[in-house]
Amino acid sequence: MVLSLAAGPDGELYLGTNDGHVFSSQDRGASWNLRGRVGLRTDAVVAQMAVSAKDSRRVFAAVWFREVDAGGGIFRSEDGGATWHPSGLPGEAARAIEFAPSQPTALVAGTRSGVFRSTDDGRTWERISPPDDQELRNVDSVAIDTADANVIYAGTYHLPWKTTDGGKTWKSVAAGLIDDSDIMSLRVDASNPARLYLSACSGIYRSENRGGQWTKLQGIPYAARRTQAILQDPQQPATLYAATTEGLWVTRDAGENWERTTPREWVVNGVAVLPGKENAAERVVIGTEAQGVLVSEDSGKSFAPSNHGFLHQVARQLVGDPRDPSHQLLLLERNGGELLESLDGGKSWRSLSGPSEKSAASLEWSTNRVERVYASPWGWLATLSGGTLWIESGPGASWQPWYPSYLEHPLQKKGAAKPAAARKRMAMTSGPLAFSGTDAFLPAPQGLLRCNRAGKCELLPAFSRLAVPSALWVSADGQLLAVAGKGKLGISLDAGKSAAWHDLPVGIQEANGLLWNVRGNATWFLATGHGLFFSHDGSQWQLAQGGLPAGVIDHEWLSASGLVVSLEQGGVYLSPDGTADWTRLDQDAERGRMNGMVQTNPRQLLFGSQSEGVLKRESPSQP
Repeated sequence: MVLSLAAGPDGELYLGTNDGHVFSSQDRGASWNLRGRVGLRTDAVVAQMAVSAKDSRRVFAAVWFREVDAGGGIFRSEDGGATWHPSGLPGEAARAIEFAPSQPTALVAGTRSGVFRSTDDGRTWERISPPDDQELRNVDSVAIDTADANVIYAGTYHLPWKTTDGGKTWKSVAAGLIDDSDIMSLRVDASNPARLYLSACSGIYRSENRGGQWTKLQGIPYAARRTQAILQDPQQPATLYAATTEGLWVTRDAGENWERTTPREWVVNGVAVLPGKENAAERVVIGTEAQGVLVSEDSGKSFAPSNHGFLHQVARQLVGDPRDPSHQLLLLERNGGELLESLDGGKSWRSLSGPSEKSAASLEWSTNRVERVYASPWGWLATLSGGTLWIESGPGASWQPWYPSYLEHPLQKKGAAKPAAARKRMAMTSGPLAFSGTDAFLPAPQGLLRCNRAGKCELLPAFSRLAVPSALWVSADGQLLAVAGKGKLGISLDAGKSAAWHDLPVGIQEANGLLWNVRGNATWFLATGHGLFFSHDGSQWQLAQGGLPAGVIDHEWLSASGLVVSLEQGGVYLSPDGTADWTRLDQDAERGRMNGMVQTNPRQLLFGSQSEGVLKRESPSQP
């Protein structure tokens, strides 16, 4: 997944991702190297980068953090992206940054709160938009006049703005635009500063009088398309490239006519044009959401993949077959969504095909719609957007829809005969699923259901009061069940017939995970947004410490050597008993969000990484 692309004066390329990583290419996009990470957070979105025209190793990044209200800032590298340091605007969710073409040490940045400028290569910044202006905020794009660094344009969630005096005064320049347009990209024509281009939710526009009036350009649809960036060819000013959520569009006559030159399914987030040099032809480079990097040697007419060294595969989930430690399933965020299966403990992977029959049900199947995968007692189980369930019952089998249902007993009216119970297909909720050795346990609006392979389900009376738990755990024999949510933990010792209810830790309403560890002193573990809690009876809770940082615990797993947890901000930790003595397993270079763990043998763990695909860890004594 590529979030941003930037080109340096000598053809260097920089690539930013959605977890703070920056890659670079010194050979015009033919190969890539992981250079470093912007800051220490794993949720740093590198929204835009700018390379100094004086020194191609000086790179700036506009960054925002995915955590709500965490902000972001401007980061700077002096060594081609290998190391990064904060360079101002801490706490500001920065989404745009540009150098002034006529003043190489001047930069302009756009953030959630407004527009800022630096005139000393990013060492100091000043706000140049009114701090309390409710319109001139949520800045998505900025552009600077090619001849006058005091003429600045800012695109917001609600139309564009302009200053001609370096920010002392601003005015709206929205004439001709459809109202409420989100301005995602702005571009000043390099050969004619009176001509501007912008992209909005309502389409692409052009102005011939510095924003005084805008004309909507025809020939490029906008109903389901967002244009992430507009870039002008430096050697052919009439040629512009529009990176959109429905492919790359190109105009060769300044916007009068457009054509799409990539498949519609490609989400293009960034584009760079490298001018022809010596024996090298002009090269167009695009960064996409699922196909990685692609290059064109024919002015954007055709593209070929160029991902050598760019290893940033997003593992959305990794699950293991509890019946066979060498059998794994990987949900990869590639080409929209891809399911891969390993039969040899992760040494090799193969694509898992969809339904073999073309039926009305099979038309609903798409790997792009897979939201979550599970290892059930009968094979892989997948939930698709829309709430449908699909099952694949073993190697060589194909996916089939699975329709769980239960007997509904209508209310009996006074004096009337008792109505017959009717079997009703279950309406899925968004809650978690869990499995015993024989059954599936599914949250439904009516309560918690236990279902067999045939899809016949029964409501568990102990858990009708909490229809949508945030966490669910079931023992292999199905006798011990626990659900957590809405500040409560319900524990059943009799397969869901009855349950004892306890309070969750003070201040905790929902859980990210729930686990019962019977080794040693039997313990309940609760993964929450405020750390990992443990309890021996489900009522008295303690916070696990002893080397485990405070933070959001998003996953927990049992391994042969103890409890393993991962933090949302990155970091994987192991404790022999889960209460103390935590050891960090991953290194800083590998630090990222983990979306699954599988133990293939007593010495080997596989992790699904949100930025590095599948990682393997081996140790003679511990995972």
